[in-house]
Amino acid sequence: MGESPVRAPRDDVVVAATRVFSELGYHGASMEDIAAALGMRKASLYHHVRSKEDLLYIIHEGLIEQLISAAAPIATSDDPPAYRLAALIRMGMHFISTNRAAVTVFLQGAGSLGGDRWDRIVEKRNTYERMVARILADGVADGSFVQIDSVTAARGILGMVNWCYTWFDPDGELQPEDVADTFSRLVLTGLTPEAGC
Repeated sequence: MGESPVRAPRDDVVVAATRVFSELGYHGASMEDIAAALGMRKASLYHHVRSKEDLLYIIHEGLIEQLISAAAPIATSDDPPAYRLAALIRMGMHFISTNRAAVTVFLQGAGSLGGDRWDRIVEKRNTYERMVARILADGVADGSFVQIDSVTAARGILGMVNWCYTWFDPDGELQPEDVADTFSRLVLTGLTPEAGC
């Protein structure tokens, strides 16, 4: 039997939980920490949400739904595969830049969810991965990409982009588009001169 549905709390509760989890880690954070960030007592917080894991699930589900919604128009467009892949990498970098705290929670706290909740998040993550793999498979099919295992390549590209949450500084010299363009060139043309277009 699956878990009961999660009641969506106020937006400010989710924002505070996201910030606290990203700063302290899911296991290091407490409901008291979240209540303090909101300027309320812990007992009052329980009027808005049942548990810390409920908050973690809400953050995960909200983030992956946003990501899929942003990626779908790019992945399903009629543009050439190389254009779609570069656009998806740009979107991913922009998404990380503007959702850094939530991305941190998503990538660091995933293993803390269990049961049906984890299964639902994994299926949505797989949906996003399949979008990237489909673009690569389309490029292989039309001859614009070399023969390659599209699933393995998709995981490599996603790993490269996703890992940026650990080092990319939105306030630094590089803009998300700069990093995305470097990644796209690396993926689409490689490093050696003869691999370039």
